[in-house]
Amino acid sequence: MEELNLTKRIKTASHGARKVRREGKIPGVIYGKEIGNEIFTVDESALLKETSASGEHGIVKFNLDGRKGNAVIKEIQRNALGNKAIHVDFEEVAANDTMHTEVLIKIVGKGILESKGLILQTQRDLVKVSCKAKDLPKDVELDVSNGQAGTVYTFKNLKFAEGIEVLDDLSTVIGSISEEEKAKEEETE
Repeated sequence: MEELNLTKRIKTASHGARKVRREGKIPGVIYGKEIGNEIFTVDESALLKETSASGEHGIVKFNLDGRKGNAVIKEIQRNALGNKAIHVDFEEVAANDTMHTEVLIKIVGKGILESKGLILQTQRDLVKVSCKAKDLPKDVELDVSNGQAGTVYTFKNLKFAEGIEVLDDLSTVIGSISEEEKAKEEETE
C-alpha cells in the first residue's frame, strides 16, 4: 500500500473543481475525529492505482501536506458517461478502530459454469461487514465453479477471516445458477 499524497485545496469558485479535474487531479474531502473536515486534491492516476490495489472501499495511507494517517474510501463519485472519477470522500480511521463498511464480492469460477452451459444471475455484489480497520479485506471471494443448475448462494456461503462480522442478513441471496437456455427464454418473455 503506497501513500497517497493529498494537497489541501481552498474553495474559491463554484467551478473550481472543474479546473482541478482538467489538471488531472480529483477533488475530494477527508473527515474524521482528529483531522476534522479538509478539502483536497489527489492525482487521478495515483488514486486509480490505489483503488485497484485496495478496492473501492478499502483502506489507504495518506499524506495531507505533511499530516499522515489512514482513511477508508467512503465513496468515489463518477460521471455518467465515461465512468471517470470526479470526486472522492475519505474517512480517517485508526488501525484499531472498529468500522462498518461494504466489501466487494468477487465471483470466481464463472467461466467453468459457462462451459457447462450454466449462468450465474447475481443480485448483490457488496456485503456489509464490521471489523477493525487493519483487518478490512479488499474483497471476499465466492467460488461458484462447483455449482449446478438451481444452486443458490447467500451471504452464509462467504468465508471471512476471524474478526470480521457480516452485518447483513446471512440468508440474503447473492446469486443463483440456472441453465443458459431457460435464462434466455425468461429474458425474451
